[in-house]
Amino acid sequence: MSAEHDWEPVWSVLESERPEGAILLSADPLEVEAVEALPDEYALFEAPLDEYDVVELTHFDQPVARGRVAYGDGFAVLAPVHPVEEDGDVATAHVAAIVARLAVNAHGEGAEVLYALVGGEDDAATFEEIGFSTVDEAAG
Repeated sequence: MSAEHDWEPVWSVLESERPEGAILLSADPLEVEAVEALPDEYALFEAPLDEYDVVELTHFDQPVARGRVAYGDGFAVLAPVHPVEEDGDVATAHVAAIVARLAVNAHGEGAEVLYALVGGEDDAATFEEIGFSTVDEAAG
């Protein structure tokens, strides 16, 4: 599969560094779903900003991780999900929950295709589990 859209200008508004060993993935936003539900002590919060939207995951009201999505004409682009703490780590289930919510938002904004630029094979495997496929072009 090759990229159907010029996603790079949209990526640039996400204010995110290109991941090392970047791999470009895409999905139908309606096909993206987290593989497991998070326990009740977790919550997702959304913040629509001027240039992009943010979804933040909290654990007992303490921020854990956040992700961002920006919109093009009929598509959207995700930035990598990052921990809130600079030296923190983000569990696969947390990434999946954030990305699934961002996909719902992207669909609501009219995106028919969702692109994600991820760093490395492990991140790509996580995204493939929740509905993404690798795009046949160099992302990096």
